[in-house]
This record gives sequence, structure tokens and C-alpha cells, in this order.
Amino acid sequence: MRRALERLAILLALSAGAAAPARAQDATTTPDASQAPAADAAPITTDAALHRYYTQLADRRLVASETGSQRQLGELVVHGQELVLDHRYDEAALVLFEACESPRFADFEGSDDATHAEYLLGGALLELGAHRTAAHYLLRILRRGADAPYFGPAYRRVLDVALRGAELPSILASLEEIGEAGLSDDSLNELRYLRGRARYDANDLPGADTIFATVGRRSRFYANAQYLRGVIATRAGQLREAEQLFCSIATTPDTDRFTFYVDRRYFDVRDLTWLALGRVAHEGGRADDAFYYYFQVPEDSHRVSEALFEGAWAMYEGHDAETAVDLLDQLETRFPASPFVDEATLLRGYVHLDRCEFEEANRLFVHFAEIFEPIRDEVERILATDSRRERIAEELLAAESSAETPVPHDGEVAARPDARTMLLGLLRVDPTFYRLDAELRMLDAESARSARLADQIGAIEVRLTGADAPEAAVAQTGSIEDDTANARHELETARASLRAMADQLDAMRAQGAPAERLAPLETEVQGLQARLREIETHLSQALTAHAQQFATASDANAEGLEAQLRADRDFARAFSGRTAAVRARLVAAVNAYTVRALETLRARLGSSLRRARIGRIDAVMGSKRRIELQIESLSAGRFPPELLDPLRIQGLLRDDEEYWPFEGELWRDEFEEDESGSPETPAAPAAETTPSEDTTEAQPAQADGGAT
Repeated sequence: MRRALERLAILLALSAGAAAPARAQDATTTPDASQAPAADAAPITTDAALHRYYTQLADRRLVASETGSQRQLGELVVHGQELVLDHRYDEAALVLFEACESPRFADFEGSDDATHAEYLLGGALLELGAHRTAAHYLLRILRRGADAPYFGPAYRRVLDVALRGAELPSILASLEEIGEAGLSDDSLNELRYLRGRARYDANDLPGADTIFATVGRRSRFYANAQYLRGVIATRAGQLREAEQLFCSIATTPDTDRFTFYVDRRYFDVRDLTWLALGRVAHEGGRADDAFYYYFQVPEDSHRVSEALFEGAWAMYEGHDAETAVDLLDQLETRFPASPFVDEATLLRGYVHLDRCEFEEANRLFVHFAEIFEPIRDEVERILATDSRRERIAEELLAAESSAETPVPHDGEVAARPDARTMLLGLLRVDPTFYRLDAELRMLDAESARSARLADQIGAIEVRLTGADAPEAAVAQTGSIEDDTANARHELETARASLRAMADQLDAMRAQGAPAERLAPLETEVQGLQARLREIETHLSQALTAHAQQFATASDANAEGLEAQLRADRDFARAFSGRTAAVRARLVAAVNAYTVRALETLRARLGSSLRRARIGRIDAVMGSKRRIELQIESLSAGRFPPELLDPLRIQGLLRDDEEYWPFEGELWRDEFEEDESGSPETPAAPAAETTPSEDTTEAQPAQADGGAT
């Protein structure tokens, strides 16, 4: 019975932890102005249902409180630690709950073994997604004071819970209650960073900057704090200060035993810092500095493709076309399916247009339209059909969970992607999309575990009454759950059928079926999907109404073991409806992020295609104008220098002669004569001299250059 009650407690705790979508944020996340400041949040509290169960079991002499010993507690903690090391977090939580809550070990509260059990339980619950319950046990360690065992590790672990889950304001409020008395420098820096993050998330950027400035160099969050300070300075338009802050992370020399503490997150922050430095230099019009900063992104970083594209753009705006083309060549060779392939292809066309290579620019713009117009049309079809959106979301998640592909080194040639792979690569999905999907999968797993929870509680009630037929308790649960399961199965079958129909339409389109034949079928599929959405909405509403018939939480004031079991059985019976409602919101949120990414891609491709058409017009007009200038030069008796055959001319030169093609500017000494009346030898132009941009056609010149 004790194990059954522990299973009940962990399921309730996990359900509460998984029901709220996490809002974990890293250093690159945009602040949410709608989030309330941390000071308005309530400290972390948790339901004491498991403790009450144990107390009532002890009062009924079903658990002997005097049977515990220090040795048994130590053995229990060792067993729980072994389960944690084996990543069997569910089983570990059951074992560690007993070590932390059983009245058998109440006399050893605060001991090393008991504190170790609380620390391990907090870590196991964190891995299972029960963030609030994990924070409860970790804060229980911290409330014993800075001299308590595991205080420092628990302080760090509770920061991880705050940054990974949705409890940052509440955890900060709890830490403020504990105060700063006796904190080590490391723990104090942890608290400062969490304060700064709370203000940053609340969009109080000046306040966040002030707090981030107090994070010490030996904190694991020093690099994160400096990076966010640089972001704040950039948003305020203080580019010089932002560059100094970014440089404090990326370019600090290792002149001491250590510069500042780092952990696994530092290297991602450092790569982001080099990109930020490049953007700041680019924004300041310093193309060469921007190229230097982008070049510092390591070759094995997954930000290399971003650095190559942004570096090429900086070089293009800095009028260094050769370097821009070289960077674009590297991007196309190594990362043909990067999220920047469309903009990079368009930029290449404009680089050639800037170099007056009009025919090549026109060819690139035509090639761009041939590649990306079908992708834009496919995006529009995906947006119009639920099943296609579900499939693209599944493909994105599969790509995210697959083994990480090593970054191609310089000189390696990556395989050319097909249209579908290129579409997936172009989608820039918000990281929240992946976090919400993880929450959804966690909720499904815990819902499956607790599917028969009401039946298990009913069986416990029967055992308490001493009856010999526990099946009677099982029969009390009713048949709504079975009806719900059948309805969901039918909906899944209908959804799979619609997806198969959409796949067949895509296969017909790929085989060349005419659009007029596919259009009515597409309309029919969209109508069926609209009907399916209505049925799903009605089912969700029915489940919510059913859940409202029961208590939405355990009755904290229930007296007696039987009363508490009845309250929790009602809660368990309502759990399926509450889970369905939460799941519907999570699915809607995941779908919203998918739609947002697809709509953004459609708008981006539409804009790029318009720019490509404008580029083609510019290329044709430029080519036309060049031909007009050539005709005007020929009519004026000058042979246009670009029409000369350099190889033919060089074939007439001696070994000691050099051919200098005409560059559009005439030098004064070419017309000066010596005393004998013979022209002087033309002097070479200085290397640093650039041709004039206002060369006119009326210049008297020998347009065919000269030989020296």
C-alpha cells in the first residue's frame, strides 16, 4: 500500500509539473514584456499530500514510525543514487520520496543522508519535468542555512530549475526570502544573475544591466551576463560600449591561471559574441572589422554558415566584391541547405550586378526564381492543409532529434539538397517550438502512466475496508474514459486518412498531374479537415465539462485517510479531462509556431522573388546602357576597351614588354614629349590610385592602352 501511495504522489507531482509549458530561455531569447517582474511572484510552495498520507498511515499503524534507522536510510539513498546514475528517474523518485517523507526517517531530517536524498530527488524530478516539486526539495535544503550540507550544489541546481522551467519569478522570490546571509561568492553571483534575468525578462533593461554588471568574473554566468549587457547596449544604440562588452568575452587574453570560469554554455555564448561583434562593426560601417570578427567563429561551430553569410553581406556593402563572392562560394559549397541559402543566392546576383557583370547577374536571378518559386508554392500548400503542417512539424522535430551532423570543414563539398530538404533548412523556427513539443511529449507520457490511477486508488480504498473484491472499486469509475479513448482512436484514424489523401495529392502533383484536376481534391481535403477540427473541439469541451464534475485538486482539508483517498480519486478521474485541455493548448501553441515560421518563410520568399525580378530589370537595363555606350564610342571613332582581345594584343608583345589595358583614365605624361619630339615612355599609374568614376566619352585618348 505504501508503494501505491508513493506512486500516487509522484504521478500527482509529475502531472502538476508537466501541465505548465516551460518558458526556459537562454542568452539569445527576446525578453517578454508581458511577464510580471519577479518581485510580484509568490515563493515556491508545494502540496503536502504525500506527507499527510504517511502521517495518516502511521496513525493507523500501517507504517511503523519506529522501524527506521540511519543504516536503512543510507541504504535507501544509495539505491536511489544508483537509479539516478542509470537514468531511471521515475524509479529513483519513488525510492527517494520514501527517504524524504516517510515518518520512519523523521528523526534523521537534516542529516547528510537525508539532505543527499533531497538533492538527488530534486535532480530526478528536474529530469522528469516536475520543476515546481524539484524546486521545493532543493529550497528545503537552502532554508536550513548556508552551513547545511549540499547548500552550494543545491543553490546551483535550483538556478538550473529556474532557467529551464517556468518558475523563475517564484524561485527568485523564494531565494530572496532566504536572503544573502552567509552566501559564498559563487552563490551570491548565482543570485545576482537570476535577479538580472528576471528584470531582463520583464523588459527592465537598465535595471538588468545594472545587476548584470555585479556578476563576478569567476561566476559560471559571467559570460552570459556580459553578453546580455552587450545586447542591452546595442538596443540602446551604444555600439562602442556594446563592442567593449562583447570583447570582454571573446578577446580577453588568458594571461592568468584562468580568465573566468566557463562551462558547456560558454562556447555557444562565445560564438554568439563573435557574431554580435561582426554585426556591431557592420552597423558602424566598418566592413573590414566586421569581416575579422566573423572570421573568428570557429570552423566546428554551427554558427559558421551564419558568419559566412553576414560576412559576405558586410563585404558587399563595403565594396569588396571579390571577398563577398569568395564567402558566398564557401557558403554554397559547405552549407547548401542553410537557412540563408535564398538570401545568399540573391546577394550573389547583386554582387555581380554591382560589378557590371549584367549577363551573369541576370542568369543568377533567373536561376533563383526557378529554385524558390516552387518552394514558395509548396509553403502555400502546406499552410492550407492541417495534415501537411503536421508532417512538416514532424520532419522538423525528427531533424532536431537526429544525430548532429558534423560541420563541414573548409574545402569540403556537401551533397546538394533536394527541394524538401532545402525547405526544411529555410524554416527558421522559434526555439520555443521545440520546448513546447518536449512538454507535449512529457505530458503524454505522464498521462499514459496515470491512465488507471483512479482505479488504483479505488483498489486501495477496498483494501482499507478489508473487502475481498477489489473489482467493485474498479467498477465505480464509470465508462467515460473508455468512450473518450474510442473517440480519440476514431479521430486519429480520420486524421491518418486525411494525411494519406494529402500525400497522394502531392505524389500526383510530382508526377505531373494538371492543376485543374488537383484543385477540387485539395478543396475537398480542406473541407474534411475543417470538419475534423470541429469534432476535436467538441470532444475537448465534453472532456472539460466531465472534469468539472469532480474536484479539480485534492481536498487539503480532507480528514482521515479514506476522505483523502476519495478526494484524490475525484482528482484522478478529472485528470484525463484536464490533461486533454492542457494538451489541446499545447498542440495549438506548437501549431501556431509552425504556422508562424511558414508564414514568415512565405513572406521572405515573396520579397526575395520580387527583388530578383527587380534585379533582372536592372541587369537588362545595365546591359542595354553598356551597349549604347559602346555604340556611342564607335561612332566617335574610339574602340571600346572592353571589346579588345587582350590575348591577341599580348601575343604581339616582346618578352620585355607588358600590356596595360585601358582603365578609363588618361595620364598626363602619356602626351608629354621629350626634347627630341618623341613621346615619353608611358609611366605606370601608382598602385594606390583608383580610376575616376566620372570618366567621360569626350576624353582624347588612345583607347587601346599602351605597351611598355
